[in-house]
Amino acid sequence: MGFDSIWHLLILVIVLAVPVAIIVLIVRLVRRLSRGASPAPSTEARLRELASLKARGLVTEAEYERQRRAIIGDV
Repeated sequence: MGFDSIWHLLILVIVLAVPVAIIVLIVRLVRRLSRGASPAPSTEARLRELASLKARGLVTEAEYERQRRAIIGDV
């Protein structure tokens, strides 16, 4: 194997390795982002939680109504 063949082999390895490395990095990033993302609670669940807070006296009637309108407005 001559000097040129070694360089050709090295270039071939680099040309093939770089796209594979990029794909691996993208897959890892997507997996990391998907693990960190939790699904948003449903409108029903948000309204139940708000009603629970109101029933326990943790939010006022005015705050309850304001938050309720905001939740329903998101639909």
